[in-house]
Amino acid sequence: MAKHKRPDSLTVLQRAIGTRISWARELVMPNQSECARLLGVDASTLNKIERGDRAPSVFLIAALSNRLRVSTDFLLKGVLNGRTDEELALRLAALHPELVLQRQDMAPSTDRNTPSDTPDPPKRPDEEIH
Repeated sequence: MAKHKRPDSLTVLQRAIGTRISWARELVMPNQSECARLLGVDASTLNKIERGDRAPSVFLIAALSNRLRVSTDFLLKGVLNGRTDEELALRLAALHPELVLQRQDMAPSTDRNTPSDTPDPPKRPDEEIH
């Protein structure tokens, strides 16, 4: 038994990963038991992962990504990647409109107070400090 309670943020993340695994699996392989068998895990293990009661291993995430033809970015972070997840994105958006809203919320911030990845423009010669 764990000595310390898991932070709520990790529990929320684990549930979100499980939900995305479930959504992708349902589109590709509606039968959870068959999917578990093909992945080499017990059906109850996959069920617990999809419910968010158990964290998937990195190896299972890689196997799910391959088997379900979806990026690990989607499974872990909910980020749909262009060509990799294009077909999945269209099918998921039809079934789960909240994903589209989630994607819009993840748009880059236009806050002027945040640092930029672009360098400052070069200074004119008369602006140089001597």
